[in-house]
Amino acid sequence: MVDEEKQPKTPPKKPVVKPKVEAASGPVPLTPRQEEGLQRLKEKFPFVERDEKVRSSLGIQVPPEHVKEVLGFLRDDPFFRCRHLSCLSAVDWGEAIEVAYHLVNIEEKADEWAVTVKLPYQGDELPEVDSITDLWPGADWHEREAYDLVGVRFKGHPDLRRILLPEGFAGGHPLRKSFVDRRPPRQRLVRIR
Repeated sequence: MVDEEKQPKTPPKKPVVKPKVEAASGPVPLTPRQEEGLQRLKEKFPFVERDEKVRSSLGIQVPPEHVKEVLGFLRDDPFFRCRHLSCLSAVDWGEAIEVAYHLVNIEEKADEWAVTVKLPYQGDELPEVDSITDLWPGADWHEREAYDLVGVRFKGHPDLRRILLPEGFAGGHPLRKSFVDRRPPRQRLVRIR
């Protein structure tokens, strides 16, 4: 048996106190390249506005009637060269649905642009915006998913139909704020171990 008095005593550990991280307020500061890019965009398209709620990249907001023109410019212009569409998503804010396009310039590391479009709607109306499948063929399934779950109609899409829910799904679009699940409740089976 070991004598407890001869054992070295370790001092009690102090609790680790993590500093409070305040939420960032105001717009994210731009890099010189982002500032130059925003300036170039505003010269070419005076209606483009900076979207300050986008925190991970430089966000710009575009009117729906000009979205295809601006996205094509971002893809083809030698300064931007955003040849990769990494994501297309849609969010229902209640009074408007916002479609977000995330574009990446692969040659310039971490050069990412988020283009957002607000589509006002009322009730069960399906707002419309131009399809970009001719600019990025990979947008096909992204647009179908946004149509299926949020209810955005993409004009000019080659095959706009449901992709996740069954074709006969009559419940509407499940990621809409107004969506109500009308399916009868199911009995939950619980296995006792």
